Formats: sequence, C-alpha cells, structure tokens
Amino acid sequence: MSYENRLMQMKKMLKKAPAEKVKETAFKKPPAPEYTERWEAAGLKRIDNQFGTVFLKRTHYPADTVHGGLALGKLEEAASVWSGSDGIHPFAEGDEKKLLFFDTETTGLKGTGSLIFMAGLLSADGEDFTLDQYVLADPAHETAFLFETGLWKPGRTLVTYNGKSFDWPQLQTRWTMNREHLPKLPDPAHIDLLQGTRRIWKGGLDSFSLKSVEEEVLGFHREDDVPGFLAPIIYTDSVRSGNPDLLLRVLRHNEWDLLSLVTLFTRLTALLMKENEEETPLPHTNIGKWFGDLKAYEKSREVLEEVTNVFFDETDEAYYYLGFLLKKEQRYEDAESAFLQAYKGGLDERKTLQALEELAKLQEHRLGKLPEAEMNCLRAAGLLRNMNMLKPARKERWQERFEIRLARIRRKQGK
Repeated sequence: MSYENRLMQMKKMLKKAPAEKVKETAFKKPPAPEYTERWEAAGLKRIDNQFGTVFLKRTHYPADTVHGGLALGKLEEAASVWSGSDGIHPFAEGDEKKLLFFDTETTGLKGTGSLIFMAGLLSADGEDFTLDQYVLADPAHETAFLFETGLWKPGRTLVTYNGKSFDWPQLQTRWTMNREHLPKLPDPAHIDLLQGTRRIWKGGLDSFSLKSVEEEVLGFHREDDVPGFLAPIIYTDSVRSGNPDLLLRVLRHNEWDLLSLVTLFTRLTALLMKENEEETPLPHTNIGKWFGDLKAYEKSREVLEEVTNVFFDETDEAYYYLGFLLKKEQRYEDAESAFLQAYKGGLDERKTLQALEELAKLQEHRLGKLPEAEMNCLRAAGLLRNMNMLKPARKERWQERFEIRLARIRRKQGK
C-alpha cells in the first residue's frame, strides 16, 4: 500500500462521529411548600404557574399618599417635565409613562449562590399606585418566582437605587441560571437614583445609603425597621420554620425602600428643573456642574449664574465652574472675574491652583495683563510651599508648570 493510501486511511479513522444532539430536559414542577397555608393566612397570596409556586403581597396607594414629605401623585408631574427638557434632563431616558420602581432582597451580596428571595415592583396604576412584592416560596421554586415578576416583558424603564451595580446584575445572574426555561431577559432603560443623588449632594452628605438619604433629604425616619443585613437570616428561618411573622417585617422594609424611590425621584427632578429650591448653594452648584458634564453648557451656566446671584456664601465652587463655561464662550473678562471670586473663596488645594492657573492663562494669552499673570504665578508658588494635602509628585508637577509659565511671562515683559 502506498504512503498516500495509508494517510487517507488514517484520516478516515480520525474523523469524529457526529455529536449526539442534547435533548432538552422537561421541567419538573416542584410541589408547593408544606407551610403554604400559613403564609396565605398571614396575607400572602399564593400564585401557581407552570414552574411552581410564588407568594405575592399586593398593596394599592391613592395618589395623595404622602411619604417623605411628598405625595406619590407628584410623580406624574415630575416625569412630565422630560418632554419639555430639550433632551438635556439627566433622567430623560426610556418612557416616562412606564416607570417601574424596582428593589430586591437577597440571601447574599454576590455570587451564583446568592438568591433573590423578594422582588418589589411599584408602578403607577392610572392615578393610583400598585406595589407588587413577590416572595420566593423556597429555592426549588426560583424559576416560578423569576417568571412571575414579569421582568422579561419589554418596554418599561427601571428606577432603582444602586440597581445598576447590584439589583439588576444579580437578577441577570439568577436569570442565566434558569435560562433554559425562562423567556429572554431584556436590557431595559434604567435610571439609578444613587448616581443622581451622589451628583447633587456630593460634599453635603456623609453617607449615601438609602436610609441616610431618607433622613437627610426626604425627612423620613423609619420606625421599628428590620436592618437589611438580617433579611437573609429571617427569610431562611421563615422557610425552615414555616413561620412568616418576621418575613412580613422584611416586606415592610422593602415597601419603604420603594416608596422612598418614588419621592426621591420626584425630589431630584424638581431640583434639576429648578422647581424646588434648596436653602444652601451646594446642591445647585453640583447640578450646574452636572449639566456641564452633559455638555448642556447654556443650562449649566444658567444654573451657576443663579447660584452666584442668589447666594452670598459658599459660592466659590459655582464661580469656579462658571469660569470654565465663560471661557468656553470667549467671555474672557467675565471668566477672569469668576476665577478671581473662586480663588478668594474656600476651594480645595487642587481647585485653588487650577483657578490661579486659569487666571494666569487668561491674563497672559487673552487679556494682555502680564503683570497680573506674573502675580498669580507667584501666588501659586507661595501657596504650594505650604500645601500638605497634595502628593509630592503632584506637587512637583504643579511647581514645574508655574515655573515654566512664570519664566515665559517675564520674558514677554523683557525681564
């Protein structure tokens, strides 16, 4: 047999047999838990679907229900401002008529072994509101629980608090674990109020936990609340013992979370659209900067100018950000004035140096004020010697920048 024929025989032997098609396994529906009647007697409605058993607590609220100092019905007015915001509202994404406030309770912070045992969904139902709280009957009924939430239905805008980092990724993980039997999970429009809250109250709040924001911003104080870290223990015990008494308190905790999301959304929107005034300039200054970051420069300037006109104290940061906007508009003398006001205030070390550098740039290149530019470089050099918050390497870079600028300015003056 020739060499070529042997090779051909070896190739035939190496050919793999076609892989057998994996048969889809039929879903085996688990039986309802033994404690079903006890949970129903406690006020939880039993729902049976093709995947198992789920418990539901449904609560209705009239539009005039007040939480955190605001009626829930104010939400409609807050959402309606999107249409007139010229596309620059920081929350203007998704359909404002289909807001779905979403919050979960889980058995752990992360990992494939962490289950979602409660999902709260709050939405407007005409003029009123409906809260649906789905409870996992036990881990064997997870597919039934996930399906019943209806989160696989498209077209809604989720509103959460830290949901982009926690609740939604956690849901995606659990959905993936049950994907063989569930509809595909869409990627909805998502508004995370934690991000907006941090933007607006940065520098004004020590903590951005929802409980702290409720107390400091909404004026709502929880009474007899279950700490969040106890929720997993309570759920596990409720499944083990069949006693739902403490679990109902976790439902109350979740309810407060969701009601706070509605009023926080309304409060943030009112502030962003200048329909609600804060007594201090900080939130408005942060809002002005936020609009600037969104490249809504005219809106940003409008907000910051109002801060400088209305407030007398603590306006240094407003002048600082305003200076950059005025410079962008080529209003160089106004920008110079803004940076001078900012420098005289109480800016941190980095912003103080940045304000002096911007002043020197304007005075050297745009306004022809070389003596003033020289003086601001010298001011910066003097401040740098006494600054202790900057890292040595960063301090050295600042010194080098001002030395180079100072030398050039002096050459231009013939010194």
